[in-house]
Amino acid sequence: MADLSDSTSGERATEPPLFLALTRLLALPVTSVRETLVEACEVVASVIETDKVDAFLHDAARDSLVALGTNDSPMSRLQRALGLDYMPLSNGGRAAEVFQTGKRHLCDDVQADPGELQGIKEGLKVQSSIAVPIEVQGKRRGVLMVAAATRNKYRWSDLEFLAAVAHWVGVVTHRAELVEEATRVAAERARQRTAEELVAVVAHDLRNLITPLAARLDVLTVRAEAEARAPDVDELSKASRGVERLARVLSNLLSVERIERGLFDLRLQLVDLVELTRGTAALFATGGRRIEIEAPPQVLARADPDAMRQALENLLHNASSHSPEGAGLSLTIRRDRFDGANWSLVRIRDFGPGIPAELLPTLFDRFALGPKSSGLGLGLYLARSIVQAHGGTLVVEHADGPGACFRLALPMYEPTVGESAEATCGGREGRREGDGGPASHT
Repeated sequence: MADLSDSTSGERATEPPLFLALTRLLALPVTSVRETLVEACEVVASVIETDKVDAFLHDAARDSLVALGTNDSPMSRLQRALGLDYMPLSNGGRAAEVFQTGKRHLCDDVQADPGELQGIKEGLKVQSSIAVPIEVQGKRRGVLMVAAATRNKYRWSDLEFLAAVAHWVGVVTHRAELVEEATRVAAERARQRTAEELVAVVAHDLRNLITPLAARLDVLTVRAEAEARAPDVDELSKASRGVERLARVLSNLLSVERIERGLFDLRLQLVDLVELTRGTAALFATGGRRIEIEAPPQVLARADPDAMRQALENLLHNASSHSPEGAGLSLTIRRDRFDGANWSLVRIRDFGPGIPAELLPTLFDRFALGPKSSGLGLGLYLARSIVQAHGGTLVVEHADGPGACFRLALPMYEPTVGESAEATCGGREGRREGDGGPASHT
């Protein structure tokens, strides 16, 4: 052990080295993992006589031990120059062995050790070494290794000391990782807020330009139709569809802004989901696309029709954009009971390639894009937000075949005593709700 009688930290020379080391470790300012481990190695080097101290952490992506922490010494600088601060586990060596087995290691004649790497023996001229595993939150994450250029440098008591220190190195590593993660999350939130504010401003400005542009295209289309200019009518129709898609994107952006600011107010009324879904689906039955709808005469829910139409449009647009040429869509509307409650359901299925498993955890996140997605990645996020605002759910279901299936569920409308569906649903003739029903095509 090192002579601590000249310590500048005010500790008494009679205090045990382990106590001094742990006191200094726990007093380390927590910044990044790398900086914390460098400081931890300096602490160990100040307490135990050695030429080099390394705190290796396992890099799972490269299956290697990386010396994130190393004390400042000639041997440590040489190690970096030789590239020995990065050691693939497949190369073997005692550090890799300690990490893989969890067993401690002590060698007082490294030059005669056939299990040590040649770079350690010939490049660094290491003669003695001890190493112990580093655990973070009960999981083996790396190795704490001490090396010297003289033989018979360490005793078994040094190995016990290093094992105790390694435990607390794991503790400060965990603290540093938490700080790094909190910093990363805060930076990401700040970046996202800035982006959202910028996008909202742009969306407001663009919407003011879209309305007169759409009106002008309508005027030109009417004039071209009156003059029987078929090619111009076709081109204007394509331009109008492009403007409509842009208007949908802007509408999504502004709706997301209102949701995030808590300004998304619902105007609830009794809505026939069958009628609403049929009308919305008709907008997407273009270009020969076939949309098959299976539904009973009526399925009621209390909802905001404009908001639900927007949610359905986003789901249908998503399904249409992922369906191959000539493939149709399947819509099922019905009543069902699950999770101990009655629900009004709309299932929307396409027959495209399906959803990759790795995308499922973030599928409904803002700005989430798949490999073949277009737009800003807000459609599914907005659709689920609208459904959840109604007390419902929007989930991905197993499609039982090719494609993807989304299930939209709203709490079923249950008339109260003395309330009639006719009176609360626009005066239309009430019809009995039921599961199943005839299939139709749009």
